[in-house]
Amino acid sequence: MGGLGLIKQTWEAIPVLLLLLVGGAIAVPSGVRHRASREDLRQLAHNLSQIVLRVVGYAAALAMVQEWIGLGPGFGW
Repeated sequence: MGGLGLIKQTWEAIPVLLLLLVGGAIAVPSGVRHRASREDLRQLAHNLSQIVLRVVGYAAALAMVQEWIGLGPGFGW
């Protein structure tokens, strides 16, 4: 499948990554008034860590389901 398969997989991954980026851009500053205060910076860090943990958790759950149904780990490569 070579180069054409890689282009196809990249083309399919772009919308997913774009949605994650837009969702992160909306969720990270949630609850923050001014980025200058220490509490608001803590809130930004908390929001970012929550997003990262959720994405990693969902990816791990998806990998477990793929393994359970017999597809094995990976992105279809």
